[in-house]
Amino acid sequence: MNHITLEEFHRLAGKKKVQAAVRRALICDGGSYDDFIEQLYQDLDEVIFDLQSTVEMRQKDGEDRITTDILSKLKVDGYQATHDSKTGGHVDLSIRLGDEHSWIGEAKKDGNFKEGFLQLTSRYVQASGNFAHNHGGILLYLVKTPDAKSRLTGWRQTVESEGATCEDCAKNVLAFYSTHKLAGSGTDLKIRTMAVALYHKPLDKSARTVQAKKAAKKGSSSPSKKTASTAKKTAARVAKQTSLNASTAASPT
Repeated sequence: MNHITLEEFHRLAGKKKVQAAVRRALICDGGSYDDFIEQLYQDLDEVIFDLQSTVEMRQKDGEDRITTDILSKLKVDGYQATHDSKTGGHVDLSIRLGDEHSWIGEAKKDGNFKEGFLQLTSRYVQASGNFAHNHGGILLYLVKTPDAKSRLTGWRQTVESEGATCEDCAKNVLAFYSTHKLAGSGTDLKIRTMAVALYHKPLDKSARTVQAKKAAKKGSSSPSKKTASTAKKTAARVAKQTSLNASTAASPT
Protein backbone atom coordinates (compact mmCIF):
# COMPACT_ATOMS: atom_id res chain seq x y z
CA MET A 1 0.00 0.00 0.00
CA ASN A 2 1.73 3.18 -1.24
CA HIS A 3 -0.88 5.75 -0.18
CA ILE A 4 -3.31 6.25 2.66
CA THR A 5 -6.60 8.12 2.50
CA LEU A 6 -7.30 11.33 4.41
CA GLU A 7 -9.80 9.40 6.51
CA GLU A 8 -7.13 6.82 7.41
CA PHE A 9 -4.67 9.57 8.28
CA HIS A 10 -7.13 11.26 10.65
CA ARG A 11 -7.87 7.91 12.27
CA LEU A 12 -4.16 7.25 12.90
CA ALA A 13 -3.10 10.81 13.66
CA GLY A 14 -3.60 10.39 17.39
CA LYS A 15 -1.11 7.53 17.59
CA LYS A 16 2.13 8.44 19.35
CA LYS A 17 4.38 6.79 16.76
CA VAL A 18 2.52 8.45 13.88
CA GLN A 19 2.90 11.87 15.49
CA ALA A 20 6.62 11.25 16.01
CA ALA A 21 7.04 10.18 12.38
CA VAL A 22 5.27 13.34 11.18
CA ARG A 23 7.47 15.52 13.40
CA ARG A 24 10.61 13.90 11.96
CA ALA A 25 9.33 14.52 8.43
CA LEU A 26 8.69 18.18 9.26
CA ILE A 27 12.17 18.52 10.78
CA CYS A 28 13.66 17.15 7.54
CA ASP A 29 11.56 19.69 5.63
CA GLY A 30 13.00 22.85 7.15
CA GLY A 31 12.64 22.20 10.87
CA SER A 32 14.94 23.89 13.37
CA TYR A 33 17.95 22.37 15.11
CA ASP A 34 16.21 22.70 18.48
CA ASP A 35 13.25 20.73 17.09
CA PHE A 36 15.69 18.04 15.96
CA ILE A 37 17.35 17.78 19.39
CA GLU A 38 14.01 17.61 21.21
CA GLN A 39 12.77 14.80 18.96
CA LEU A 40 16.08 12.94 19.04
CA TYR A 41 16.16 12.85 22.84
CA GLN A 42 12.56 11.66 22.94
CA ASP A 43 13.41 8.82 20.54
CA LEU A 44 16.70 8.05 22.29
CA ASP A 45 14.97 7.82 25.66
CA GLU A 46 12.49 5.31 24.26
CA VAL A 47 15.38 3.16 23.04
CA ILE A 48 17.11 3.40 26.43
CA PHE A 49 13.92 2.50 28.30
CA ASP A 50 13.52 -0.52 26.02
CA LEU A 51 17.08 -1.65 26.83
CA GLN A 52 16.43 -1.23 30.55
CA SER A 53 13.32 -3.41 30.30
CA THR A 54 15.42 -6.39 29.16
CA VAL A 55 18.46 -6.15 31.45
CA GLU A 56 18.73 -9.92 31.86
CA MET A 57 19.51 -10.19 28.13
CA ARG A 58 22.34 -7.61 28.29
CA GLN A 59 24.74 -9.10 30.83
CA LYS A 60 27.24 -10.37 28.25
CA ASP A 61 26.93 -7.45 25.84
CA GLY A 62 29.96 -5.30 25.17
CA GLU A 63 29.99 -1.56 24.62
CA ASP A 64 29.93 -1.84 20.83
CA ARG A 65 27.02 -4.29 20.86
CA ILE A 66 24.84 -2.01 22.99
CA THR A 67 25.75 1.02 20.88
CA THR A 68 24.99 -0.82 17.64
CA ASP A 69 21.58 -1.88 18.95
CA ILE A 70 20.74 1.72 19.88
CA LEU A 71 21.77 2.98 16.45
CA SER A 72 19.84 0.22 14.67
CA LYS A 73 16.62 1.24 16.43
CA LEU A 74 17.19 4.90 15.58
CA LYS A 75 17.67 3.94 11.94
CA VAL A 76 14.20 2.39 11.97
CA ASP A 77 12.91 5.83 13.03
CA GLY A 78 14.50 7.39 9.95
CA TYR A 79 17.77 8.73 11.35
CA GLN A 80 21.13 8.37 9.63
CA ALA A 81 22.80 6.71 12.60
CA THR A 82 26.35 5.40 12.31
CA HIS A 83 28.98 3.90 14.61
CA ASP A 84 32.69 4.73 14.55
CA SER A 85 32.28 7.51 11.98
CA LYS A 86 35.29 9.77 11.48
CA THR A 87 34.50 13.33 12.57
CA GLY A 88 37.71 14.56 14.14
CA GLY A 89 38.19 10.98 15.33
CA HIS A 90 36.16 7.78 15.46
CA VAL A 91 33.05 8.83 17.36
CA ASP A 92 30.79 6.14 18.85
CA LEU A 93 27.46 7.65 17.74
CA SER A 94 26.95 10.04 14.84
CA ILE A 95 23.30 10.87 14.13
CA ARG A 96 21.80 13.01 11.40
CA LEU A 97 18.28 13.80 10.27
CA GLY A 98 17.74 15.36 6.88
CA ASP A 99 20.53 17.23 5.15
CA GLU A 100 21.39 19.67 7.94
CA HIS A 101 20.99 18.53 11.53
CA SER A 102 23.61 16.43 13.33
CA TRP A 103 24.48 15.17 16.83
CA ILE A 104 27.41 13.17 18.20
CA GLY A 105 27.73 10.99 21.26
CA GLU A 106 30.32 8.93 23.11
CA ALA A 107 29.59 5.70 25.00
CA LYS A 108 31.43 4.14 27.94
CA LYS A 109 30.70 0.91 29.80
CA ASP A 110 31.16 0.69 33.59
CA GLY A 111 33.75 3.43 33.89
CA ASN A 112 36.35 5.58 32.13
CA PHE A 113 33.76 8.36 31.90
CA LYS A 114 36.39 11.09 31.95
CA GLU A 115 37.99 9.76 28.79
CA GLY A 116 34.67 9.77 26.97
CA PHE A 117 34.05 13.34 28.11
CA LEU A 118 37.47 14.49 26.89
CA GLN A 119 36.98 12.80 23.53
CA LEU A 120 33.64 14.52 23.07
CA THR A 121 34.85 17.96 24.13
CA SER A 122 38.37 18.09 22.71
CA ARG A 123 38.58 15.67 19.77
CA TYR A 124 35.30 15.11 17.94
CA VAL A 125 33.29 17.61 15.90
CA GLN A 126 29.78 17.50 14.48
CA ALA A 127 29.45 15.58 11.23
CA SER A 128 28.01 18.75 9.68
CA GLY A 129 31.03 20.82 10.75
CA ASN A 130 28.56 23.47 11.93
CA PHE A 131 29.30 24.68 15.48
CA ALA A 132 25.74 26.01 15.71
CA HIS A 133 24.91 22.32 16.09
CA ASN A 134 25.87 22.62 19.72
CA HIS A 135 24.51 19.45 21.33
CA GLY A 136 26.17 16.11 22.09
CA GLY A 137 25.77 13.26 24.50
CA ILE A 138 27.53 10.74 26.72
CA LEU A 139 25.93 7.35 27.36
CA LEU A 140 27.10 5.45 30.43
CA TYR A 141 26.29 1.74 30.11
CA LEU A 142 26.18 0.43 33.69
CA VAL A 143 26.11 -3.36 33.35
CA LYS A 144 28.38 -4.41 36.22
CA THR A 145 27.77 -1.24 38.22
CA PRO A 146 24.79 -1.03 40.64
CA ASP A 147 22.96 2.13 41.76
CA ALA A 148 23.00 4.03 38.48
CA LYS A 149 21.54 7.17 40.08
CA SER A 150 24.39 7.46 42.60
CA ARG A 151 26.98 6.79 39.90
CA LEU A 152 25.47 9.48 37.71
CA THR A 153 25.32 11.93 40.63
CA GLY A 154 28.98 11.28 41.39
CA TRP A 155 29.96 12.03 37.81
CA ARG A 156 27.82 15.17 37.83
CA GLN A 157 29.63 16.40 40.93
CA THR A 158 32.95 15.83 39.15
CA VAL A 159 31.76 17.85 36.16
CA GLU A 160 30.50 20.68 38.39
CA SER A 161 33.77 20.73 40.36
CA GLU A 162 35.56 21.54 37.11
CA GLY A 163 33.44 24.65 36.59
CA ALA A 164 30.65 23.41 34.31
CA THR A 165 27.04 24.46 34.77
CA CYS A 166 24.67 21.49 35.15
CA GLU A 167 20.90 21.19 35.09
CA ASP A 168 18.39 18.39 35.60
CA CYS A 169 16.63 16.64 32.74
CA ALA A 170 12.85 16.74 33.13
CA LYS A 171 12.26 13.80 30.77
CA ASN A 172 14.72 11.21 32.11
CA VAL A 173 15.62 10.83 35.81
CA LEU A 174 18.93 9.20 34.84
CA ALA A 175 20.14 12.13 32.74
CA PHE A 176 21.45 15.67 33.19
CA TYR A 177 22.73 18.52 31.02
CA SER A 178 26.04 20.34 31.27
CA THR A 179 27.52 23.16 29.19
CA HIS A 180 31.20 23.36 28.19
CA LYS A 181 33.28 25.77 26.14
CA LEU A 182 35.15 24.13 23.25
CA ALA A 183 38.80 25.12 23.03
CA GLY A 184 38.97 25.09 19.23
CA SER A 185 35.87 27.09 18.29
CA GLY A 186 35.29 28.99 21.52
CA THR A 187 31.62 28.02 21.27
CA ASP A 188 29.55 26.16 23.84
CA LEU A 189 28.65 22.48 23.65
CA LYS A 190 25.63 21.31 25.65
CA ILE A 191 26.10 17.69 26.70
CA ARG A 192 23.31 15.39 27.81
CA THR A 193 24.79 12.67 30.02
CA MET A 194 22.59 9.56 30.20
CA ALA A 195 23.03 6.56 32.47
CA VAL A 196 21.69 3.30 31.04
CA ALA A 197 20.92 1.08 34.04
CA LEU A 198 21.60 -2.52 32.93
CA TYR A 199 22.81 -4.03 36.22
CA HIS A 200 21.06 -7.34 36.97
CA LYS A 201 21.85 -9.44 40.05
CA PRO A 202 18.56 -10.91 41.36
CA LEU A 203 18.55 -12.30 44.91
CA ASP A 204 15.26 -14.23 44.96
CA LYS A 205 14.98 -17.99 45.50
CA SER A 206 14.87 -18.78 41.79
CA ALA A 207 18.08 -16.81 41.18
CA ARG A 208 19.81 -18.55 44.11
CA THR A 209 18.79 -21.96 42.73
CA VAL A 210 20.20 -21.14 39.31
CA GLN A 211 23.49 -19.94 40.82
CA ALA A 212 23.77 -23.10 42.94
CA LYS A 213 23.26 -25.32 39.89
CA LYS A 214 25.89 -23.40 37.95
CA ALA A 215 28.36 -23.74 40.82
CA ALA A 216 27.68 -27.47 41.13
CA LYS A 217 28.11 -27.99 37.41
CA LYS A 218 31.36 -26.04 37.39
CA GLY A 219 32.66 -28.03 40.34
CA SER A 220 31.84 -31.41 38.78
CA SER A 221 33.37 -30.52 35.42
CA SER A 222 36.63 -29.10 36.85
CA PRO A 223 39.00 -31.71 38.39
CA SER A 224 40.84 -30.69 41.55
CA LYS A 225 44.53 -29.86 41.40
CA LYS A 226 45.32 -33.06 43.29
CA THR A 227 43.33 -35.20 40.84
CA ALA A 228 44.94 -33.49 37.87
CA SER A 229 48.41 -34.00 39.35
CA THR A 230 47.74 -37.69 40.00
CA ALA A 231 46.47 -38.18 36.44
CA LYS A 232 49.59 -36.48 35.08
CA LYS A 233 51.92 -38.71 37.12
CA THR A 234 50.05 -41.84 36.06
CA ALA A 235 50.31 -40.87 32.41
CA ALA A 236 54.06 -40.30 32.83
CA ARG A 237 54.55 -43.74 34.40
CA VAL A 238 52.57 -45.44 31.63
CA ALA A 239 54.61 -43.63 28.98
CA LYS A 240 57.88 -44.63 30.68
CA GLN A 241 56.85 -48.29 30.98
CA THR A 242 55.73 -48.35 27.35
CA SER A 243 59.13 -47.01 26.31
CA LEU A 244 60.95 -49.68 28.38
CA ASN A 245 58.81 -52.45 26.93
CA ALA A 246 59.56 -51.22 23.42
CA SER A 247 63.30 -51.16 24.13
CA THR A 248 63.23 -54.68 25.57
CA ALA A 249 61.34 -56.02 22.58
CA ALA A 250 63.85 -54.43 20.22
CA SER A 251 66.97 -55.80 21.99
CA PRO A 252 68.62 -58.99 20.55
CA THR A 253 68.23 -62.13 22.70
